[in-house]
Parts: sequence; C-alpha cells; structure tokens
Amino acid sequence: MRIERRKDERRTSAEFRSELGEVANAPAQTGRVCDASCKAVCPSCGSTGCACACTKDCQYIPELLTTDSNFPVEQKIAPLAFELKRLGIFEPCWSCEGHKNSEGMLWKIPRVWFYCHSIVHLRLLSDVMKDLEIEKKLSVPWQVNVTFSDADNPDTTFSLEPARIDNSTLLESLQADITVITASVYNRVTAKASVMLNNN
Repeated sequence: MRIERRKDERRTSAEFRSELGEVANAPAQTGRVCDASCKAVCPSCGSTGCACACTKDCQYIPELLTTDSNFPVEQKIAPLAFELKRLGIFEPCWSCEGHKNSEGMLWKIPRVWFYCHSIVHLRLLSDVMKDLEIEKKLSVPWQVNVTFSDADNPDTTFSLEPARIDNSTLLESLQADITVITASVYNRVTAKASVMLNNN
C-alpha cells in the first residue's frame, strides 16, 4: 500500500512555514520565561524582577512556573519544564519528577504535560525524542502523548514521558534521561525547525 501526501486545502504552505518559523526564529528565549511580575531577587544579576537572561538553573523556577504556590514544580523536572516553555511553543501545565513506592520500586513516571497549538510543533518534539533514542542517549524511549484534560476543558493537553517501562526500570535512569533531554531539547527542536523550514 502507498499513500501519497495528502492535499489539505484547509492548511496552506504559508501556515506551515509560519509555525516552523515560530520555532526556528524563537525569540523567547533569551529573556524571561517565568511571569514578568516576579519580584524575586535574581541570583545571577541581583536585580528584582530579573533583568538578565533566565536559565534552567535558576533556583526560583519551581515557584515561578506554577500558578499555585502550594504546588511548586518538583526540582528534578523543573529544568525540563523550563526548557519546554523557553521554546515559546509549549505551555507546561503539570509535571512530575517521578516517585518510588514504599518498596523502592518505580511508582510514578517522570513527565511534563503541556498545551500546544500546532501539530507541526508536536512533530518536532517527537522527532527529537526519536533521535535521542536512536543515538542511544536515553535509558528508554520517550514519546509525546495526547493525555488527560478535564471534562469541561476542550483544550487538549499532551505529555512528554517515557514510552516503555517495566519492573526493571529504575527511577534514577529516567531522571538521568530528564537531564539529557533538558540539555538538548531547545537546540535540537529549533535546529529541526530550521531544516524543515529551509526544505519547504
């Protein structure tokens, strides 16, 4: 069976190029990622409200990326949530760094849930996860999933999470994957967008 590329009259080449350009030319991406109303003293420049560039290593990220101060972003997943938000195309809305049960076995997997308005952007992120898997940089494959949304919320959420786990999967290995993904996701996604943009 062979299926030719579909001709989607609802979408134009200009629309695709615009969506790719959002990533390839990401402005976000050297300035503030957290709420601009932040009054914390920046550990890098000492200013209130942070005049310098935000980084994934900022100690305030767990508090500044949440909308509920009672539920800060967990420390080990916060840098990944930051890097996804820094791309300017994903809006993280929930995350978990992963947890063990009382027997010390993997109980909850690490993941970041996010909103995204473009299928092209999801494809870029998914392609990056596949590249990292092929390059054997991850302990298990990671994937982008459609995930839970509240019944009264028509806006779909997505999840970046490990794809395959079993009883031998170690939380420490998955958290090491978080570090690998965090270190490369911004540059890899923007580079893929540039290549795709130049080829279309």
